[in-house]
Amino acid sequence: MVRFHNIQVPRVTTSRCGSTCSPSPTDIQWMHGSPVTPGLTLKFTTILSLHYVRPQLSALWRHHNYTRLQTTCAAVMVTKPRGLRRKGPALPQQPVPPPPPPPPPEEPAIPELVHLKTTEEVLAARETVEVYIVRILAKTSNETVTALKVFVPQMELQHLRRLARPHFLPPSVSEKLPPTDFPEEQGQLYLLIGQTDCASVKEIMKVLRTTSSFKPTEENGGRGRRPAISVIKVPKHMPTSEAQAEEWSVKYWPTVYKRGNPFGPHPSIVENTVQQLGRAGEYLAIARRAARESAMSKVGYGIGGVIVNPKNGEIIAVAGDARLSPNGDKPWCNPLDHAVLRLISMVAQKRLKDGNEVSPNNPVKALTNTESQFFPGLPSNLPEGANPDDEPCDGDYLCHKLQVFLTHEPCIMCSMALLHSRVGCVVFEKVMDTTGALQPDGAKGDHFGYGIFWRPDLNWKYHCFRYNNPDYDPVPEVPDNLFA
Repeated sequence: MVRFHNIQVPRVTTSRCGSTCSPSPTDIQWMHGSPVTPGLTLKFTTILSLHYVRPQLSALWRHHNYTRLQTTCAAVMVTKPRGLRRKGPALPQQPVPPPPPPPPPEEPAIPELVHLKTTEEVLAARETVEVYIVRILAKTSNETVTALKVFVPQMELQHLRRLARPHFLPPSVSEKLPPTDFPEEQGQLYLLIGQTDCASVKEIMKVLRTTSSFKPTEENGGRGRRPAISVIKVPKHMPTSEAQAEEWSVKYWPTVYKRGNPFGPHPSIVENTVQQLGRAGEYLAIARRAARESAMSKVGYGIGGVIVNPKNGEIIAVAGDARLSPNGDKPWCNPLDHAVLRLISMVAQKRLKDGNEVSPNNPVKALTNTESQFFPGLPSNLPEGANPDDEPCDGDYLCHKLQVFLTHEPCIMCSMALLHSRVGCVVFEKVMDTTGALQPDGAKGDHFGYGIFWRPDLNWKYHCFRYNNPDYDPVPEVPDNLFA
């Protein structure tokens, strides 16, 4: 086994002259061929421990026999002298540290469906009110709450906890509260009294002085404590998700989520809709393929869509953007040939072929290979076990409760066309922050959006999801200012 050792070149006191003397740096050349400077550390390779050769080397060094010293070092490097007695304990070997474990492989990001909030949800989440809070003794909480009932409406702020321990308050609230004169050994609570417009501070203090926490007692020397009433801001409306309730508990006041949504679809309905969208990734892949073919053939921009029958998973039509394609025999293009409008026209033309009373004014034609695969009337990819006789639409509306999968967020025109066609659900992949009409607010939260899919002033509502795909590859890229 080859080892590396260090030898310190000392200054030696000889017995002949009694003085300290050192060899000249040029008197000896070590194996690597460089001059040796006294006091420096020299390295040489050996197959022996220094305990075997240290006495011999020291003797040669004391007698200035540098030639013999160099020869001995060279011999030691090649052979192991026989008969040498090992002196002293063996040098401890430095343990070789084990190699670091390899980093765990990164888990692939899983695409997820994000249900869009409605415009009312966004507005309600930003609306706050001012309320009174006061610190009281925990043992008098029931008495104090009963005394203040005259100022608090029964159905007011039920999403907020009425009583909260001091250590549960958000730091942004607790650091602004005044100090208390209650004894530390007594349990204390903060009471949320109600909104500031329910009564004046003077009226509330008058009632609080009659409770056990503030009326004169022997413990406080016959003097009553003065109630320290503070004013804070809290959310006015109930949270619409558990995550929002946790956020408000950290920011405003301890909040309770009661699994409801007065400003949008109920959470249970959203969960049932998500279960019906198990093939969303497959449908969006077909929509991307149609968008890519439209852009490569130069008939339109890289935008595509798929419309599906949710009863059996049948793809009814696939369409890409075609606003750059000549309009029949006419030399100009049709600027209304968005992917969504072409999808609706294909559905109408299929229903007309099936004997339904519809009258499309401008028959649509398949322009790419993917569109020709599903239109007109060719067999589509029905899942195994699905019933091909299931009617895709109920009633007289073209796309009643159908599912639409789009590569880009649709514009105002297309969003309203989907609403008038009575679709049941829309899933899109790319957010169009400038021209999109489904987002309730901007991507950065700096402005309000249209939220066309769920508005109280419109006569139809449909679910809307954003397909958050980390591996989304926009080929080709579509400008943000383009109306999709």
